[in-house]
Amino acid sequence: GDGCGHTLLTPHSGTLSSKNYPGTYPNHTTCRWRLRTPPGTFLLLTFGDVDLEPSERCARSSLLLTDPQAGISYGKGETEGLQMG
Repeated sequence: GDGCGHTLLTPHSGTLSSKNYPGTYPNHTTCRWRLRTPPGTFLLLTFGDVDLEPSERCARSSLLLTDPQAGISYGKGETEGLQMG
């Protein structure tokens, strides 16, 4: 999306950030990354700095992690038809 900032991905590690990081990201922006791993491997996410705008029911800022194949979702956001088990 248009809210994605610096992205550096290698086969074994990477860094993702929102637009304007470490400053404030612009209003009405969306950023999505699709990260995949080979079968039999796993993905470890480490968050070094998360600063979301406070709002009722996360209406203004949210973070959503999904595994569509497993039907699992963590966080708040749009699931685009993801079926929860």
